[in-house]
This record gives sequence, C-alpha cells and structure tokens, in this order.
Amino acid sequence: MLPDEICNAKQLRHLIGCFKWPFPVESLTNLQTLNYIVVNDRMEFNPSRDLINLRELRVSFNGESKGFTLDSIGRLRNLRTLYLVSRGTVWNPTLQPLSQCQHLLQLKLHKKIGNLPTEMHKFLPNLKYLSLEGSEMEEDPMPSLEKLPKLTILDLWNYTVYKFACTAGGFPQLEILFIYGGDVKELQVDEGGMPLLRGLGLYFCDKVSIPERLRSIPVPKNWDVTRYDEWPY
Repeated sequence: MLPDEICNAKQLRHLIGCFKWPFPVESLTNLQTLNYIVVNDRMEFNPSRDLINLRELRVSFNGESKGFTLDSIGRLRNLRTLYLVSRGTVWNPTLQPLSQCQHLLQLKLHKKIGNLPTEMHKFLPNLKYLSLEGSEMEEDPMPSLEKLPKLTILDLWNYTVYKFACTAGGFPQLEILFIYGGDVKELQVDEGGMPLLRGLGLYFCDKVSIPERLRSIPVPKNWDVTRYDEWPY
C-alpha cells in the first residue's frame, strides 16, 4: 500500500518501485512514469481512467489474469514506453489496441508471450525500440517485424525457432540487432535487407550462421546484456 501522502499528491510526476495494483490513483493525474506494477490474477487493471498523462509504464502480470487487457493501455494517448512481463500461462496479445498510442516509441514483451500478429507495422508505425522474449513463440518473428518502418533497435531473447529470415527490403531503418540465447542456428538476411545495420550482438548463440556481409559488423559499444531481467522481484 502506498502512504496517503503519495496517493494524494497533486503534482507527482514519477512513481518508481515495486507496487501491487490496485492503489488509489485518483489524484495522480499528472503522473508520467509508473514503473514495476504487479497485477495479480483476476485483478482489474485500468490505468486509463485516471493516469491519462502516463508516458512510461512497466507492468508485470499473471498470464491467467482475466482482468488484464491492452484496451485500457491503448487509451493512454501520451504513452511512449511500455514494458510488459507476462508470468503464468502464455499470453497472445493482438497489440491492435496500442494503435491508439501514436507516440509509442519503445515496447518490451517478455516471458509468456505467444506468437506475434502479422500486421504489427500497421499497429505500431512509429516504434523505434522493440524487445521480445520468444521462448513461447513457435514462429519466426521476422515476417511480422521486418515491416516496422521506423524500428531502429531490436532485441530478441531465447527464441526456440531454428531460423530467422529477413527478406530484401526488410527492416529499412534497423541499426542495432541483438540476439541472446535460444535455439536459433541461422540468421538469413537477403540482399537489400537491414541496409542500415551497424551493430550486431550475438550472446550465448555463437554457432549462429550469418551472411558473410554481416561478419564485419561490430558488437554495439556499451551494450548491457543484463537489462533483460531488470524487474526487482
């Protein structure tokens, strides 16, 4: 529980800690950052009713929670950063509600996340950073991701698929690609794919076969692999 002094604050901008939802938020209408929120089973989570000025939101929820949807998050029109960690059963988000978040630039979907929608580029046309944990994904994510027109940085964690395949013209703005662990054995990039790539990081997947033209691309400097598990619980 949060103390009344915080719940009743009129000008609070940033709330960062490990909190269990729900807590009184009626007065926190100026809040811009709400990080490390835990949503339990069947608990209604609807930040859009009061937290209309949120720009950054990080939520950990149980995948079995029937009260958690993206509809309320989609109404946060000022949202720029969204991190979702799904614990429990596999969660298959459509992501379409996020199409209302026209300012969304950074998105992280981790843990029990299912396969991706094929039209992500229509839902998230302005997305620049994307991080995905794919241990529960059975399909190559590249056909969905390579159409994102402004994607600059892509992190792929623990994928169980054998091959990532990028077609010609795919990832037109991608500069940094990071692959961590998993069962991936081949990264196929057709000629004309990833034309702006300048940083390639491969961690715990040294046997991944990559095109010859990518072998000279260096690992990004100051790349922090520990940021995968940045939840404090």
